[in-house]
Amino acid sequence: MLNPLHYDLHADIFTAGKVMKAKCTIKLENRGTEPVNYINFLLNKGLKVTSIKVDNNPLSFVQSLRYFTDIRGIEVNYIKARLKSPLAPGSSTQITILYQGTIESYNNVFRYVKDNIGSDYTIIRLDSYSYPILGELELRKQISTIPSQRFSYNLEISVSRGLIVANVGKLVGVLEEDNRVLYRYMSKKPSWRIDIAVSRFKVETSRERDITIFALEEDFEHAKRILREVERCLQFYETNFGPPPQWCGYTVIELPEGYGGQADVCGMLVARESFTDLSEVGGVYHELAHLWNVPSGEEVPSRFLDEGFASYFQLLAEKEFLGDEVFQKKIGSVRQRFLKLASRKPELFKIPVAEYGKHLVTDASYIVGAWILYVLHRIVGDKCFKKLVREFMCRHKDTPATLEDFKKTAVEVCGHYVGKFLDEWLFGTKATYHLIKETPLNKIVELYEKNLNNKS
Repeated sequence: MLNPLHYDLHADIFTAGKVMKAKCTIKLENRGTEPVNYINFLLNKGLKVTSIKVDNNPLSFVQSLRYFTDIRGIEVNYIKARLKSPLAPGSSTQITILYQGTIESYNNVFRYVKDNIGSDYTIIRLDSYSYPILGELELRKQISTIPSQRFSYNLEISVSRGLIVANVGKLVGVLEEDNRVLYRYMSKKPSWRIDIAVSRFKVETSRERDITIFALEEDFEHAKRILREVERCLQFYETNFGPPPQWCGYTVIELPEGYGGQADVCGMLVARESFTDLSEVGGVYHELAHLWNVPSGEEVPSRFLDEGFASYFQLLAEKEFLGDEVFQKKIGSVRQRFLKLASRKPELFKIPVAEYGKHLVTDASYIVGAWILYVLHRIVGDKCFKKLVREFMCRHKDTPATLEDFKKTAVEVCGHYVGKFLDEWLFGTKATYHLIKETPLNKIVELYEKNLNNKS
């Protein structure tokens, strides 16, 4: 299995023509047990490879527009390059890829992936395969492998004068030449994704906590408020769950409306509605909460350990800053949100949370995962719940965790019967059962509180 260790990406972006030319060098390591003869990777369907080299020697390759095998509608440029000699297990090499073209959206399948090259906004990121992504035409495999990857990167992005390039890494240089500006960034910490945004941003900073806000020009009035929201939300999470396992400063980059937010350890992309609408600030709280995630060790991630936790942390932050009424309204809407999702994906009625990844229904973890944590919080109490989260992060901040690891920590911290609850709700279908039966939340909590008192 090939893993990326480092990316060097140089891209010339021409927003007027909606095209880009790029050179990407990737250091790869064979972490498998067999020699590797081919390097396979994916690019956006609007991008075409013109050259591939290893150690300055051209490689033969084929590229073609192909669809994913396990999900309809996602068409990408699939590239297969043959190595001149096999890459042995444990060995590494560098591959240099030249490519050019445009970026086409995937909002026919993923509504938030509206990515393109435009004069108002350009976004280059993993979600639209706008830089080379190692892998095969199976989304299930990508979901299970990409989030656990960790690589460093250096970026050189050239744009027209007047545009600003935003990235969550460290800005190490800006070079102006004629009517072009070259922005140079380097990663602060190893990550699993690269996010590059180009627009007429305005910037707000906090030197005290090393926080940077890239706001769209027309939305700059909201930047100071977002900065304050980030600062107070960080303090709230730190007070309740301890310091984030890794801290390297933080960058917030505003996206256009309708673009989905993303986060890694050094920053977030946040959609315009969450940036400008006071009532939608939960999106900021959600992405910040990912700082308290642990790496997943699940064979196919269910997304409970990241999106489930982030969604519940978001609810707790909204309760703190927006009031209990907002919190109760959102908790009360869980059933309807689940049923709406299940009407499109009826398999959810029979699948335990632990198997969401295998069945490509991980979006349900945002809803069901948060609800499970809410019920668990009510059952074990505030003190024990916070102790559980702190202990779980402490154990797995540097080592991947599974749902079994979470269960083990919960039992050790909060008591034996919690294991039965998690068996039924994470590894069984009790969560779905109670949603279908419309069991009042208080009745569920009372049932498990009673059993906990009898069993512990």
